[in-house]
Amino acid sequence: MKILYLTPYIYNSGGTERVLSMKVNYLVREADYEIVIVTTDQKGKKNFFDFDSRIKHYDLGLNYIDDFNKNVISKTISHYRKNRKYKKLLREIVIKEKPDVCMSLFGKEIEFLGNMDIPCKKAAELHYNHRFRYNMLMTTYSGGIWKLLGKFRTWQLNKETQSLDKIVVLTKEDKDEWEKTNSNVYQIYNPLPFESENTSLLHEKSIISVGRLSPEKNYCSLIRAWKIVNTKHPDWHMNIWGDGELKEQLQKEIRRNRLESTFHLCGRTENVMKEYLKSSAYVMSSVFEGFGLVLIEAASCGLPLISYDCYCGPRDIIEDGKNGILVVQNDEQALADAICRVIEDETLRKEMGRQAKISSQRFSQENILPLWPKFFESLANKSL
Repeated sequence: MKILYLTPYIYNSGGTERVLSMKVNYLVREADYEIVIVTTDQKGKKNFFDFDSRIKHYDLGLNYIDDFNKNVISKTISHYRKNRKYKKLLREIVIKEKPDVCMSLFGKEIEFLGNMDIPCKKAAELHYNHRFRYNMLMTTYSGGIWKLLGKFRTWQLNKETQSLDKIVVLTKEDKDEWEKTNSNVYQIYNPLPFESENTSLLHEKSIISVGRLSPEKNYCSLIRAWKIVNTKHPDWHMNIWGDGELKEQLQKEIRRNRLESTFHLCGRTENVMKEYLKSSAYVMSSVFEGFGLVLIEAASCGLPLISYDCYCGPRDIIEDGKNGILVVQNDEQALADAICRVIEDETLRKEMGRQAKISSQRFSQENILPLWPKFFESLANKSL
């Protein structure tokens, strides 16, 4: 079986690249697959994650990212030209490599792949959620025009994907949403990037969150909730690991709320497991997620999970009251109350942590990765 993956780049340290590396390495090493990866914007950069040396990699040098700051007319003309070139080059690679399945990771090819006449199955794997185009606009802009544009972009996404043989999504919640417009939807969870042999003792007066400092992570809301927590538990600390464009804005919000001594933006870490194990709970304040890989990472280290019940991801991972607590979106008082409950009740904290560790096994590589050969073989044999 030969699979041709299409993605903008594989040099980034993000969740999509991490999961792709785990998956393709498994397919090559354990399932004896041939893997070809085609990128459009690699720009000669070194891969962040390890990819098996048997995996073939083409970079087309189209560099869509270079058009980001162009005016609308220049960007539209360049985009059209690059898409036309991309289709031509992709057709040549498919004819040369003869893959059984061409799998998009929702790069620019998603705009035309479904309608290409090429001799293989065509599928896509979404690491965001069905509303991600709408959500990204709404976290950056406000107003009726942007809402209409967001809804149009979601409608456009539906049209682009309806002609594919399959779309693979990450959660059952998102699958239900997709099935309102598409009949070609399949669901597979992300696998755990690591499994911790150790478990947090849950003794440290420290709460953790991990993620990019960007609008969708909603950290300003977490800062305001933490101000409530801080009045009751001034000896506890909130640590966010990650970097991003909102760092200065968040620092100002921390200073405005006089939380400099207990709310910390810690930057990046090369050993996130170590930080989980030094913490006593995990908090997610996102407006939306594709899955919430950090939740299962934290769970594997035995941390109770506290999260806004955002669309989508947390509901598939957290069993409310058992391995964590789900909170109504943007109810900062309720989020603060949930954090305080876990801080104040050591028995509850340890039981939720124990249940989190157990529940994380649903997402183990041993359970998730074998689902992919089954998916590809069924797709190629037209039984899906």
